[in-house]
Amino acid sequence: MDITVITDIPSPYQVELFDEITRSVDRFRVVYMRRTDPSRSWSVASLKHKHVYLDDSSFQRSSDYIRDAGLAVFSGYGHPLVDRLVNLRNDSRKPWCFWGERPGFRNSGLLGRLYRRCKLRPLHASQAPIWGIGGWAVKGYMKEFGRQRPYHNIPYFSDLRRFSNQGERYVAAGDRRVFLYSGSLISRKGIDLLVRAFLRLCKEGVNCELRVLGDGPLREDLKDRLAPLSGSVSFLGFKDWSELPTVYAEADVLCVPSRYDGWALVVPEGLAAGLPVISTNRMGAALDLVRPGINGWIAQAGSAHSLHAAMSEAATMPESALEQMQKSARVTASQHSLERGVERFIEAARKSIENWR
Repeated sequence: MDITVITDIPSPYQVELFDEITRSVDRFRVVYMRRTDPSRSWSVASLKHKHVYLDDSSFQRSSDYIRDAGLAVFSGYGHPLVDRLVNLRNDSRKPWCFWGERPGFRNSGLLGRLYRRCKLRPLHASQAPIWGIGGWAVKGYMKEFGRQRPYHNIPYFSDLRRFSNQGERYVAAGDRRVFLYSGSLISRKGIDLLVRAFLRLCKEGVNCELRVLGDGPLREDLKDRLAPLSGSVSFLGFKDWSELPTVYAEADVLCVPSRYDGWALVVPEGLAAGLPVISTNRMGAALDLVRPGINGWIAQAGSAHSLHAAMSEAATMPESALEQMQKSARVTASQHSLERGVERFIEAARKSIENWR
């Protein structure tokens, strides 16, 4: 197979997937729109796959990659040079597809649909396959683009073994249940809702602890609100990707209270670490992977009350019940392996080529 992917930045999880795909695909190349994202603090990954960074000086080489590939996979739009590459590929009448998170987050409503119709005009005008990053994304694209074209569910995958290889989990002293939050301290991630729910739990006398992993503009406000409970709250700051497994291993339950997340890789990470996950109903990964009562909870997005109910159940359930959920979490994550991700990517690529019209 001969595949070229064009995507935003070399994020750690995509680099892992692309490096692994290189082992199974004869010719695999990636065109990155940017080298880094200023809002991300990840360390720069070492790329083992053939790649190029898109700018005016590399546009010709990127054009050659896109024109010559057996399949071109576009992940993202809006970049003026990417728009040119999409038109170039579409005019060639050779197989291509679009790969993205659920439409409508940054540009919602009628204006958002009009914007996407304009920017994705070649996609609307063709029967090119759409790869949704999770089942929630697939449903969103079907609603906006119709059911006539092929759809594939190809979410993000990464090497979760770093979390499952931690061995025996850390056991906190006493019977205090430890909640972990991992993510940016911003409103969209729902950290403010988590703090409200946690404060209510403590006021009710529930013996629990909150560890906040990450940084962001809400940090100082959150610390002020939680100051009366300083003995039960830890702000761990930003940790690089390699440091996450140790932090996860020292918690009991992962809280991911996002108001919206197209996927949220933190969900499969938590499951792989053996943590039942408290998530919401507007998160791609939660809707695909979290089974309420089995390996976690799905709360109503934006509702501190719904989040509190899930946390209360998690904090007061018997240890034996929690251990069963932890085992189920690991089983779910084992089915979302990097190897499985490569298989799904290649299978979708093969079908996208074979069924091209």
